[in-house]
Amino acid sequence: MQFSLITLSATLAVMTAPVAANIYPVTVPSGFFPGQQSGIGSWYRASAGADSTTGTSWCGYKYSNSDPLFAVSLKAMGGATWNSNPTAWRDQTRKYCGLEALVTDPSTGKTKLMYIGDAFDDAWVRTPASIDIMIDAFSAIHGNPNGDKNKVISPVKWELTGKVNTQYTAAGASWPTAGGGSPPPQPTAGAIGDKCDGQTKLCNSGLTCLSPDGVCSDKACNWGCTGWSCSSTSPCQKPNTCVNSVCTA
Repeated sequence: MQFSLITLSATLAVMTAPVAANIYPVTVPSGFFPGQQSGIGSWYRASAGADSTTGTSWCGYKYSNSDPLFAVSLKAMGGATWNSNPTAWRDQTRKYCGLEALVTDPSTGKTKLMYIGDAFDDAWVRTPASIDIMIDAFSAIHGNPNGDKNKVISPVKWELTGKVNTQYTAAGASWPTAGGGSPPPQPTAGAIGDKCDGQTKLCNSGLTCLSPDGVCSDKACNWGCTGWSCSSTSPCQKPNTCVNSVCTA
């Protein structure tokens, strides 16, 4: 089964996904795929004529095969596209893009966190909860399909986690936290000598934040580094995360 993704106007080509990202709990729109879902999991590429993709997602930003994204039914998200109704499209992309889901292939037992980053034409969907998965993420849990569109995950299991990843939200989106508060501050990046804290005030690529609440430097990392011990009181420097009490890239 081959899915055809929604193609956007060239006007969207100037939009790009944010570089920095936060993942935090939000309130998922009521009735939007509640609980565990089961359907057919197909695969697609970010820019391929055979997949009706041009490198720009329904959400309005550039994407690539390596992005951990998946597409759900366009109708389930309201049915608008840039070409059909730009105002409704903006509202709908801001409402759904970036929502996090845990996607599982029962046949391999592998799971992966993925994010809604596209929509597909309902003319191609056989079950309401079917999803189209970006090729690299699909390969990670099922294996490389080697171009064979008949290779699908059936059934694929997936469930929204109640979180959003701001790297994959639509332009202009502002997700309140699950408790109704403001979103956490967006990380910023600094050059050598700029102030940093390794969490929300980051350093440019290739630089590290020397000591918490320190300065961006090209010297070796000296706290929260990859492989270091971590806890709730001893955090890791972003983009590292604390996994089993060890800072992991």
